[in-house]
Amino acid sequence: MRAAFFTPYLPYPPDTGGKIRSYHLARALATRLEVDLYTVFYGEGPAQAEVVAVQQFCHRVVLLRLNKSWHPLARMRRALLPLPRSVDYFCTVNSLQQASGHLATGGYDLVIADEISMTPYAELAPQLPRIVLRQKVDHIHYQEMARSRPWGLDKALDSLEASKLLRYERAKMPLYQAFVACSDYDAMIIGQDAPNATPIVVPNGTDLSTFVPSGHLKAKHPTLLYVGAMHYYPNADAVRFFFETMYERIRQAVPAVAVQVVGRDPPPDIQELARLPGVEVTGSVADVRPYYEEATVFIVPLRLGGGTRLKIIEAMAMGLPVLSTSVGAEGLSAQPGEDILIADDPLSFGEGVLRLLTDAELRERIAKNGQRLVRHYDWSELAGPFVELAETVIEQWRRRECVSSG
Repeated sequence: MRAAFFTPYLPYPPDTGGKIRSYHLARALATRLEVDLYTVFYGEGPAQAEVVAVQQFCHRVVLLRLNKSWHPLARMRRALLPLPRSVDYFCTVNSLQQASGHLATGGYDLVIADEISMTPYAELAPQLPRIVLRQKVDHIHYQEMARSRPWGLDKALDSLEASKLLRYERAKMPLYQAFVACSDYDAMIIGQDAPNATPIVVPNGTDLSTFVPSGHLKAKHPTLLYVGAMHYYPNADAVRFFFETMYERIRQAVPAVAVQVVGRDPPPDIQELARLPGVEVTGSVADVRPYYEEATVFIVPLRLGGGTRLKIIEAMAMGLPVLSTSVGAEGLSAQPGEDILIADDPLSFGEGVLRLLTDAELRERIAKNGQRLVRHYDWSELAGPFVELAETVIEQWRRRECVSSG
């Protein structure tokens, strides 16, 4: 059986949440199906070594070049079109034509759209069954961002995007035989638009053979760690929320505390935080594991987003106690007060930080329970239902075609 797998980025190196998820799902699928991975790019595109790494498990990697004008007038015109900009960004007439040609001659049994942004490609082959992978509920994501932004153009554009995505999701989801969500809550919301599609939930996980504590010594100073790609608005918002509402109080109580913000592409205001005492903003790092090992407490003050957080699972696997908001821990089957601490307002979150910094017994208990919990979040186990779903969808489609032709 052959599958065409369309993703908005080459899932290598697996150094962001989305790429990690895509990498492990595509790799698992390739153990049972012959997978051709299609991805889009602007500019020079992925390095050859990165493409070769994906070819180690995929039958073929096809790169589709995108070329668009980013002149302000062109961007404004596109903003006024019905197509959501988060979908428009990933397709052009040329890229769709190229993909259509490949789908017509590839002999595929299944098409997979990784994210709602890839649905224009999957829909080029109406004669084939389709699965869409949803890493989040996109219209809710933009609604939350619009609510959180100050008044201005970005707030208006995000609000418009949320409305477009709501209409788009309602129109497109009925075209799919199945979908994959990150959490039960996401699956419930998505399922309202696709009542006849088969849903499964595949929470985010980690490679437990990679994220293993080495016994490396902790930093000399008590250290709080936040990990996340800083070009992703919810991550930047979480960092701003922490520093604007909690940092000073925590530092007054524990003057020696250090804070590390680890993640690619921090915007200028996040970079400026490095001027504060004890604060380090690293930008992109080659390996996040040393930061997990040196930290005392892992903090997740997220106010926006959906799905399950890869960073929490990684931190738990590395033996770190985790303090998160309810939003940050969504989709994770962790018991508050046992496997993780949960706090949603600045006062209780700050108090949770201080408890973990000053109570070694609590730190150790939460860390050990978290490590025990994430044994169930290894990708080798989590991806299995997705592979079974793909095979089932193909078989059901074949039976339906036999009945129709008979």
